[in-house]
Amino acid sequence: MLQIDHVYEFLYQNLFKDFALAHLFNGVVKTGQNINIDTDISIFTSSSNADKKIFFYDQEPLIPQLAQPYVEIFNSIPGRKILVTSENSAVFDQIAQDNNYSKLYYFFHGFAAIDWYRGFYALNYNKQVVKPYKYGFISMNRIIANDRSYRIYFISLLKAQGLLDHGLVSFNVTDNAFDDWCDEVADPNSKLTEQAKQHVETHLVNIDRLVIDNYQLPGSASADIPRGNDALWNIVTETVFYYNKLHLTEKIFKPIVSKQPFMLVAAPGNLAYLRSYGFKTFDGIIDESYDLIQDNDQRTAAVVDQLAWYCGLSEDEKLDVIKRIEPIVLHNFHHFYGEFRHIITQELITNAKTLFKDLGYDDSHINYNDIYHVLTH
Repeated sequence: MLQIDHVYEFLYQNLFKDFALAHLFNGVVKTGQNINIDTDISIFTSSSNADKKIFFYDQEPLIPQLAQPYVEIFNSIPGRKILVTSENSAVFDQIAQDNNYSKLYYFFHGFAAIDWYRGFYALNYNKQVVKPYKYGFISMNRIIANDRSYRIYFISLLKAQGLLDHGLVSFNVTDNAFDDWCDEVADPNSKLTEQAKQHVETHLVNIDRLVIDNYQLPGSASADIPRGNDALWNIVTETVFYYNKLHLTEKIFKPIVSKQPFMLVAAPGNLAYLRSYGFKTFDGIIDESYDLIQDNDQRTAAVVDQLAWYCGLSEDEKLDVIKRIEPIVLHNFHHFYGEFRHIITQELITNAKTLFKDLGYDDSHINYNDIYHVLTH
């Protein structure tokens, strides 16, 4: 089994040893900050004379204004260029087309989740699903600025419908200096609509932070899952919401390895994207047509409406819902620890083979069977 911290070393040694390989280091530099090649980009190999350069922009979504400085640096280096991401999007296609890049997609966050959450199989193997729950849901909302500002509106909707008392909700709990939600609402460049801002200003009063366990959560919280909470639904507020991307992070796998049902607040189409990897969702038990709603405010409100429906049920009605949920939850749990790693490994290998064919690169020396074995065991 591969530790995600070693993913680039593994890929270089086994797939791209004839390439000059580089990747993001510790995320993407914010707009307006200069990129330091020594600290913000990791040059994994000194093969600077290699005629093929491959850049892994796979830890973060490909946001044009954030990606452009990296594109400029990448373009300044001679050679045939390959850009690697963990998303499917028109942005990825356009950047590749505009800069004459070859493309490679693989599910980085799937491999990361398999590594980070491998211990939860033993912890949750015998966890009971069908039982009464103290709370109807849990939702973690650590960062609320910029591309995550939709979470402010989401919390405002929960409060307006009287749902905060029904769940465990964190809000604005970060490892950075305190930044009031009012600052984001007042920002003229905020992605929040005027309607959302008005709703927030009306309903989200006397709330600065909501804390579930720790008053501050470090960035490493991505690799951990709070345990011992007695909540049924996990309302996943994903990294990508405002952009038309198929992009999921480790967040969606936290309820799956915890044997929880989930609702997904993300960009449109990402429930279907998750299902394409063999997971099941909960349409027929709740109305998952929210995944198809293009309007950001309406999509968020539709998720909250489904949550309100569940929280409004009697205890007997809730138990009936939980019984219907159980087989889906169990399927997802066992699929994550079983076939899922085979699916994303085969996808990586297939996409690499396609890339090499397009490049005219002789891959006869690559032992794909060994790569498959290592990544699936």
